[in-house]
Amino acid sequence: MSPSRQTVPRKRDIEAAVAAYNAIDRETAPLPPDATRLLAAMFPRNALWERNFEDLIAKGFDGGTLRRWLRTLTDAGFLSREEPARRGLVPIYRLHLPPVRR
Repeated sequence: MSPSRQTVPRKRDIEAAVAAYNAIDRETAPLPPDATRLLAAMFPRNALWERNFEDLIAKGFDGGTLRRWLRTLTDAGFLSREEPARRGLVPIYRLHLPPVRR
């Protein structure tokens, strides 16, 4: 399967999961409108993200709100943060579809 074919289903899965979450929790904690775009940028093919935040900023995300969005997505159960093996390494995030309820 070509990479572009793999990306489209993952993006659709992310869109569906975010829409379902917002339909259920829209009054208490709706996700920001760009949550789908952020998750699709972080996880085009894999469920693990091990990169610098600068990679996301280069894709057009605002550095000031990026960490807040990541915290919101973690609180919603879409992401879990793992500690890097050594101090100073890039953060590691794991995608959960559907989100893990806490």
